Amino acid sequence: MPRGFQLNVERGFDQIISESPNATLLGIFNRLDKQLETLLSGEKADTVKIIRNAPSSEPQEQTRLGTKTSELQPVANARRSEPTPSFTSEQKSQAEKRRQADIRQLVARLGRLPGFVQSSDDVSFTIPFQPTKKTALPEALRNQKSIRLVVPQLYNLHTPRIEVNGNNDPAARALEQAFQERVKSETGLNLLAHINFLTQHAHTMSTPKEAGPLPEGQSKSVEAVRAELVVPVPTQVSGVPVSENSDKPHIQVIPRPPEWNNDGPKGTDGPDGWSSDDSYSYDSGDETEGESSDKPEQQPAPTSGLAERGIMLSFPNLELYGCELLELVSLSITVKCERCKDLLDVQRLRNNIKGDVTGMRDEICKKCANNLAVGFRADLIHQNSVRAGYLDLDGCTVVDMLPRQANFIPTCSECSTSYPAPGVVGVRGDSILSICRECHRKMSFRIPETKFLHVSAAAVRASRAPARRKIKENLGIVAGQELPRRGRCTHYAKSYRWFRFSCCSKVYACDRCHDEKESHPNEHANRMICGYCSREQNYAPETCHFCRASMVARRGHGFWEGGKDPRKYKRRPGTKVGGS
Repeated sequence: MPRGFQLNVERGFDQIISESPNATLLGIFNRLDKQLETLLSGEKADTVKIIRNAPSSEPQEQTRLGTKTSELQPVANARRSEPTPSFTSEQKSQAEKRRQADIRQLVARLGRLPGFVQSSDDVSFTIPFQPTKKTALPEALRNQKSIRLVVPQLYNLHTPRIEVNGNNDPAARALEQAFQERVKSETGLNLLAHINFLTQHAHTMSTPKEAGPLPEGQSKSVEAVRAELVVPVPTQVSGVPVSENSDKPHIQVIPRPPEWNNDGPKGTDGPDGWSSDDSYSYDSGDETEGESSDKPEQQPAPTSGLAERGIMLSFPNLELYGCELLELVSLSITVKCERCKDLLDVQRLRNNIKGDVTGMRDEICKKCANNLAVGFRADLIHQNSVRAGYLDLDGCTVVDMLPRQANFIPTCSECSTSYPAPGVVGVRGDSILSICRECHRKMSFRIPETKFLHVSAAAVRASRAPARRKIKENLGIVAGQELPRRGRCTHYAKSYRWFRFSCCSKVYACDRCHDEKESHPNEHANRMICGYCSREQNYAPETCHFCRASMVARRGHGFWEGGKDPRKYKRRPGTKVGGS
């Protein structure tokens, strides 16, 4: 900590003791802890640097110190002569109004982001650092999660600044300096506009500027050192220039060996007696057009080992601390049937290593008995990738991931040791803490939210055979008109409806009509078509949902689909048979 800030802390401590002389030592330090941020964000106290006077036996050092002190003396005098800026009460009131308005706008726009922290005195704000071109940033800033924005009390009379916490790289200092210059040049913009500019141009602002011209004495010394160095001049071999680009003299072009070239006529022997017909060329351009046309073009290798198909599972805004890698080894999800829209929980899905149909789990819908297939292909999670894997679904769609039923295996960033199986249970929104079994380092991660993304249009059936095109059904009926014979068939003349059977999704008047035309056993029908209005609806035992017509001819008589007791008279308890 610089000496000027140390003086601010000491003076603040003395002021706390003078204000409350009867306070305990613990109370004094608690008050100092609360006021520490205000003391450090203020202006640094002035200090004096004492330079030792060199003895007469070292004239060179003395003259050098003399030049430095003579250079520093006008600067110090200029600082002393500069008057401290004073502002009127009107300027301060206007600055306070603008400060409150800009802070209110900043909190309203960024306050809901994870990682946003506002201090109690509204002086410092921890803002998530999310640049638009993260890949173009310097290597030291790519893993930066947040920055600290300091807004002074007399904003906009005093300019705000940013601090890149925990990063001592020159790129971080260049980013802070560029932001400071931007704020000074654009005083009419608000805080949110400056933060947006920083997010969009962080890759250019973090580039360190080139150093200015050296002083005269220093430049001479550098030139003298360069004159002492002997730089060998590379010779030009076989007419090939040393560097094809004059702007890059450090690059040397190595000439191609003569034995790699097959420019001579066929059958001519080389210097060592070998024939040029037997030589092998490494240049792809030596192949003829016919050979290149017969070979298929080689596809570029994918960036990830997994095929990008199915439904991608990702964890946006994932927070990793002390974890080099994170792997989702098992999860439980809720799926929805495509036919009846009923929900089904699929428990403990594990990684499908083969990535084909054999590694998928088969399920059956409890309502319509539809066949479902669910598979999961895991991917490694790290600081630059929040993708957990892909879901391969057939006959269903994913709804959500069940809480407290997902196991993760973290890898320590210190010793690269993986946590033993079955891992730790991850809960959405909670911070999960684990200890490395090798180096005892703390590993923690937090999953704020979960997202599912369809990678392609055919993502649902990407791992199985393509779905057959559904044949359009033509029953020859019109809504609002009666069915033929009001839906009655030759088997049951008292049933006024048709049924859609769940086993084949086809329409028949009864179970016997189904068995006569189909080779598979019939299953329960969950939908029906009214014989009076020809409208399809969910199954109802007695009446239509639309026209309220009775689906049975006479109530109280048994039918194949389920009726009441067919006996006309029922025996009351306590009486004999025959009524005697």
